[in-house]
Amino acid sequence: MKNFVYTLALVLFVCVGAFAQNTQTAEQRARNLSDKMIRDLQLNNYQSKKLRAINLDKAKKMAEFERMYAGNPAELEKCYKGLCKERDKELEDFLSTAQYSQYYSTRKSFNSYDQEYALKLKKENAKVAKTLVAEDSKDAKRTFPQPEVAVIKEGTAKN
Repeated sequence: MKNFVYTLALVLFVCVGAFAQNTQTAEQRARNLSDKMIRDLQLNNYQSKKLRAINLDKAKKMAEFERMYAGNPAELEKCYKGLCKERDKELEDFLSTAQYSQYYSTRKSFNSYDQEYALKLKKENAKVAKTLVAEDSKDAKRTFPQPEVAVIKEGTAKN
């Protein structure tokens, strides 16, 4: 019974950690892309705040799509394109004509920059998850011996 409770607690801990990690990863991803876009497009404070909100929303949606369509790259690509079109429309509302033209001509590079960063985060998170399970590489390969079966020998009773 204790083993079941410990196993259940471990599973819940890992699930909560994975959910928090996805949210944290989306925030990191949005912050990274926003920083690059702010520098490259030379945005003011108002535009920067709007851009960060848009990128955070899109990064969360991308993380959800990546989770849902992990085994279907064609469907995932459709979702990416749809989100990029949404971002294009939202950015057009508050960027100047020159800024939007610059964004539009370099948006493929922004998207590839974001996807490369997401891949980097995924690799880093995989390493972290592996270290949570095992303290070091020896620990990861270690196997535990099987418990021995207890043998009860009958003897004479001494009273």
